[in-house]
Amino acid sequence: MKTLAFIFGLLIAAFAAAGLIAPSGLNWIAEHAVTPRVFYFGAVVRIAMGLVLISAASASREPKAIRVLGYIILIAGIVTAFVGLLAIDRAHAIIAWWLKQGADGIRLTAFPMLVMGGFVTWACAPVRRA
Repeated sequence: MKTLAFIFGLLIAAFAAAGLIAPSGLNWIAEHAVTPRVFYFGAVVRIAMGLVLISAASASREPKAIRVLGYIILIAGIVTAFVGLLAIDRAHAIIAWWLKQGADGIRLTAFPMLVMGGFVTWACAPVRRA
């Protein structure tokens, strides 16, 4: 599980770095992500990621932080599923507002994602043996 958490961390960091370098890519994704089907897919990914982090926490360098982060992501996944079910119009309005912030707003969102992905990658990285 720790290896899977490491891979998730790399993917989060890569996605965020792409958002920092080319915010138009995240813009395109956000414009096409306002359907219940995409929200359900996002919910499944977040729930899986949260469960992986929770189960990998004890083997990581920072077990408490990874466990808390896992629970936060798990809760975000559950909320995402409910939003897709009950509040897709509100989600569309929030995403439209976010897109109006322009490239700087997207970069401001991508930076914490890069930090989080880097932290998960570092905390779950394979141990080097001398």
